Amino acid sequence: MARYLAAHFVAAHQQVGSFEVVNQFGVLKKNGGNVASYFCTADGRVIHAVTGPVQAGELLAAARWAVDVSADGKAVDQPERIAAAHREELHRLESQQGKTTAPWQVHRLLAAQPLPPLNEVYRTIFEKILGQRISPPDTERTQAERAIAAARKAQLPILLILHKGRNNQEALQRWNRLAAEPKGVQANRLAALARYYVVVALPLAELPALSHQLGVQPYAAPDPGTPLLVVARSDARQLSAVTTWNKPDDLAYAMAQGIVQEAKEHGRTREQLRTLLAEVGPIDEGLEDQVRRLMAGSDRDAPRYGGVGRHARQGS
Repeated sequence: MARYLAAHFVAAHQQVGSFEVVNQFGVLKKNGGNVASYFCTADGRVIHAVTGPVQAGELLAAARWAVDVSADGKAVDQPERIAAAHREELHRLESQQGKTTAPWQVHRLLAAQPLPPLNEVYRTIFEKILGQRISPPDTERTQAERAIAAARKAQLPILLILHKGRNNQEALQRWNRLAAEPKGVQANRLAALARYYVVVALPLAELPALSHQLGVQPYAAPDPGTPLLVVARSDARQLSAVTTWNKPDDLAYAMAQGIVQEAKEHGRTREQLRTLLAEVGPIDEGLEDQVRRLMAGSDRDAPRYGGVGRHARQGS
């Protein structure tokens, strides 16, 4: 039967909803999000839909129902036949479950509007029936991907500011204020350290899609605080993380650690290492020792990289 059904349907997926996935102490926690499954004609008109994550048997029954009411796909040009089948299910569910269940609402929608194009009904089903918000266009995520690609090319570490604010510019402005304010022992060093970084702001809800696109695991958070400030290698793999704007000393150490790690993985010239030594030495003796060892082992200049003076920022 599975082979028979496969002849009529094509499997595909697209993330349209916002949700959060945070790795907290090794435990992945997901907040929000949902799923809808659609059974469509070859040209993308919806025969039937199933809302929410369901058991395999329920999804298979819905697939069989879509095949049957469309007469093995021969009745896809007969919207009234499809509408009549939905009305029949509508009355059956009304007598059994009432008028508030998601399946009843799906059948009511498709009885009134049989065989609609998927792009005309998915928003209604996802927002009105499932009660989930459609993600905004992926412009923000696209900008983040470009910034991370620039970091990889320039061999620069990344500072990801994952926030729950209204927009990225607001988060970046808050970051600039933090870097400019000499609060705490090391806070006045944040602006200097930032010159070695590509700084990227992104809504926390966009992180799962970005992680999938980059092929990296969801970033680990030390606690539930926000924003989540992630220090990552130039290939976006996490090194460390700090939460909230109130830990400038911890953030300064994490960023210093990030530029030292990048120097270990991608060669630096002796001149660049001397500059790096001046930056990390006042922050941590252990990091200073690591840079000195790099200098001792450097008997030739490494290819130059986009370091000091090449601070890249999303949207700049």
